Amino acid sequence: MFYLKSGVIRIFKKKGESSIEIDTIHSGQILGELAFLDGNPRSASGEALTDCDLMEISGPTFQAVLVNMPDWLKMLLKAVVGRLRTASTRIRQLESASTSFDYSETTGKRAAHYVYLSPSDVMKILTGILLVASRNGTMSAKGIDVRTNLLQRYTNQIMGIPVAKTTTLLDVLSQVGLIELGDEASGNEVILTNPDFLEQLIVYLNEENLIEPAKRHDLTLRGYLIMSLVSKNIAQFPKDETTGQATINIAAIQKQETPEDGKEPFRIDEFTELVKLGYATDIDFKSADEAYAVVKPDAFMKAYRMQKVVMAIAMTNEQKKKSGSAAK
Repeated sequence: MFYLKSGVIRIFKKKGESSIEIDTIHSGQILGELAFLDGNPRSASGEALTDCDLMEISGPTFQAVLVNMPDWLKMLLKAVVGRLRTASTRIRQLESASTSFDYSETTGKRAAHYVYLSPSDVMKILTGILLVASRNGTMSAKGIDVRTNLLQRYTNQIMGIPVAKTTTLLDVLSQVGLIELGDEASGNEVILTNPDFLEQLIVYLNEENLIEPAKRHDLTLRGYLIMSLVSKNIAQFPKDETTGQATINIAAIQKQETPEDGKEPFRIDEFTELVKLGYATDIDFKSADEAYAVVKPDAFMKAYRMQKVVMAIAMTNEQKKKSGSAAK
């Protein structure tokens, strides 16, 4: 191990093409002590951020000192090292729980992407909400009241999800209107307003996670904007009760959503992103004011609600990524 006499060293773990910052070692501190003391593989790497002056402490040197130590001090060192190693193992488990996998590589290999709320995290927490609601929830005027502390204990102790992640996802679900956050003092802080949709969301996320990336319903921010504007105005276009379809005028929606400054919110040709994902038919251009596409309003609105949740989670992950980069 090494005693850092001067300088600064960062401690990190590689994760895919990026790295996870663990600690920063300054002058007067020790590094490399964990593997040095218990003989197991290194749990992290170090990189000098400035010029450093290090003093190496070799194994034989330490053993010579250890011979003269009382037995109780040796046991104390062993206990401390064991607890540190357990903490290191727990960190690896949390990293694994925050890794999103693609199972669709043609080579048969999985592609890993480190994210704060992985699809696995989200599906486990959503499942936890449904289970706690069905087993311990109480009916109210708004829906099913769920005790947050019980939900957090379930997802943490049984599913291995950190409490902070459960809290973050609950905030996201509240923002998109899937749950309501109730009275904290009563202990019933989560109100599940639509359990059926929550179950459908779990199925959707699982299917999206398993199919090939090219076949997923991934929307760009522009595509999501257009989808939200269509959903906002879709009720004005009557639905055929026989076919379940409605013919919408994309040009009319564009005109209605254009602000006073005249800047159009989207281009008509950008609507093709929704066409490629199967949310609408090709556009039938009649004139500058008439550009028609056929949609199934019920299916479209359900897909929009799914995308609303997915986009909110993606934005949360991006914010966590930026805040983590800023911290570095």
